[in-house]
Amino acid sequence: MMIRGISTVGRYVLVAGACGALAWWGVDLGRSWVGSLILAVGFPALAAVTWGNFASPWAPQPLSALGRLALEALLLAVATVGLAAMGQWIVALVFGAASGVVVLAAYREESGVASGSDPGHPVGNGLKG
Repeated sequence: MMIRGISTVGRYVLVAGACGALAWWGVDLGRSWVGSLILAVGFPALAAVTWGNFASPWAPQPLSALGRLALEALLLAVATVGLAAMGQWIVALVFGAASGVVVLAAYREESGVASGSDPGHPVGNGLKG
């Protein structure tokens, strides 16, 4: 249960970080202060509205668990691409790696592999590997 809580917190932190990265990318893409402001507000707002409508625990049109995870992975990937497009390669690498680890852990939880419920898995069926 503790690992599930850490994974959930990690997902929320990364989604919030993705919104910050999208805002930063919006500022970088804008050709004027007005354009920068519109993109800096618009990119994360679009991501937050999409996540809130389909992937949040309170979503009015919730996706399946794996659909929710796929949407979060897409949002994190777009933020990583934005960081790389701005030339922030180290930040993009760290953010992308953290996103990959958390998404993989969440996938394992959602699919039941992490709980050892896979009968074909040596740990899941009581056998020692």
